[in-house]
Amino acid sequence: MSEGLPGSPGPTLQRIYDELEPDERESVMIRLFDGSSAERLALVLRRHGHAVSASTIRTYRRSLQETA
Repeated sequence: MSEGLPGSPGPTLQRIYDELEPDERESVMIRLFDGSSAERLALVLRRHGHAVSASTIRTYRRSLQETA
């Protein structure tokens, strides 16, 4: 398992992150933390074969805020 995502990502986000190439990981990390909408990020990931909901992304972001 990769250690790239901070905090405690759920299994879906961790699996997706682990499946990505390094350049894709960098892009996802940027989008997770740059204020991009969860809906937009989920749409892009789904278009590339990674099933994830915007709700999953929002939950992960909230968990990071709560632990900060």
